[in-house]
Amino acid sequence: MFIKRLTVSNFKSFQGKAEPLELNIPNGEIGSGLNIFIGENNTGKSTIFETIDFIRNGTKKSVEDIKNKENQSDEAVVEITFQGEIEQIIDNFSQPNKVSIFKKYITNHSGEQQIHFMRHTSNVKTIKLWSGENKEYKNESGIDAPVKKLFETYFVWADTNPNDQTSFGATTICGNLLKEIATNFTKTCEYESFSKKFQQVFNDDDSGLRKELIVIEKKTQAIFREQFGDASISFHFDELDISTFFKNTTIELDDGINTPMNEKGSGMQRSLALALLQVYAEELTRHPESNDITKPFFLFIDEPEICLHPKAQKKLLNTLLELSKHKQIFLASHSPYFLITEHLNKIGLFVFKNSTLNVPHITNVREGLKLFPWSPTWGEVNFIAYNLPTTDFHNELYGRLQELSKMKNISGFEDWLVSQSLQKTYKWTKEKDGEEYRPMRVTLQTFIRHKIHHLENKTMRGLSYTLEELKKSILEMIAIIKSMPYGT
Repeated sequence: MFIKRLTVSNFKSFQGKAEPLELNIPNGEIGSGLNIFIGENNTGKSTIFETIDFIRNGTKKSVEDIKNKENQSDEAVVEITFQGEIEQIIDNFSQPNKVSIFKKYITNHSGEQQIHFMRHTSNVKTIKLWSGENKEYKNESGIDAPVKKLFETYFVWADTNPNDQTSFGATTICGNLLKEIATNFTKTCEYESFSKKFQQVFNDDDSGLRKELIVIEKKTQAIFREQFGDASISFHFDELDISTFFKNTTIELDDGINTPMNEKGSGMQRSLALALLQVYAEELTRHPESNDITKPFFLFIDEPEICLHPKAQKKLLNTLLELSKHKQIFLASHSPYFLITEHLNKIGLFVFKNSTLNVPHITNVREGLKLFPWSPTWGEVNFIAYNLPTTDFHNELYGRLQELSKMKNISGFEDWLVSQSLQKTYKWTKEKDGEEYRPMRVTLQTFIRHKIHHLENKTMRGLSYTLEELKKSILEMIAIIKSMPYGT
């Protein structure tokens, strides 16, 4: 069961009803379940994470904080569609008395099972299910908590302290990871023996500790009786809950120097937290009786690049790409290192931008410009997302136009560019073995191309192009490609 579609209405920066967001679903291929959200700050990337958290868990915030600030009169609404083996998930993970209720809301779309949930701010404690029969969302009593049993979510926010996640608190990764192990351990003979020893040491009158405490008890009791009357006083030690023992646990890491994890760098701490999260996900989603059935688990990482150097970012990306063959993973990132992969065309890649009304607009890159048969490319994505012209993108466009023109030499290609309404307004002086050739007129595109590829040319080192000229050249080449039948 995976998240197929998300529709957001009037939620925070999303004013009105946004276009449904169609998400990538794992199909066994590397990268297929990875969805990356990119774009400038304050364009709604993290808000999408919050909407999914809202669907599953509701909110402790006031509804005014969730609603769009410009449209407080309308309710904030989030609708989510799950697709896949819905019935199997319900059979194996639903609360038994809710199985039949959930099943009657399963719909069929093109041979795929789907189930739709909706939550809105008029009653944040209620989640509704879409009835295919009545064509409307319906409220089933007592369904809000049972929905949580059908899938798990875990969010690593940009401001998450990795040191907190590698501690052993009740709500941390480590704490949750050990909770079930600890609970099962209390049923063993080993723990039963420990429990008896605890009582013997702390509460048995023959123990050395008790003998010393009895002296204190008698002195306290004598004073108490003089002041308040006859009473018996004794110290009793309650056995500690097993989870208490883990609160004082630390993780030590030996990378040449054996030290507690919280004394290592933030990047190493964050890497460990993400590694623990993968183990936690496996334990959390495991079916008690069958290893072949797992509960859906969705991982959301906001700005995974924080504290990670480029090589570590690449390693993390490779791990997530492998996991995404069967798991659905969501990243919100600004880092180019999460775009440099040969599997980019398999990934769900979404560009977030603010429209003229300062409302987020989301573009699925795979349905965007499609400038190349192999789109998207790193340079293409950076230009769409950040309006950032790069020499990589310029090279890609120039090479694509050469391919489309079927011109093998630069001279013939230049003439072809002129036939496409470009002009030779720049000068280029060729060099060979240190000898200068006669200056020739070239287009802006070829001038930039030569500057990129011929850094050894001493004659032209004093002349260069501006960032605006690079952008102009890119836009002109895009216009030519878009005017041609694709793939000719």
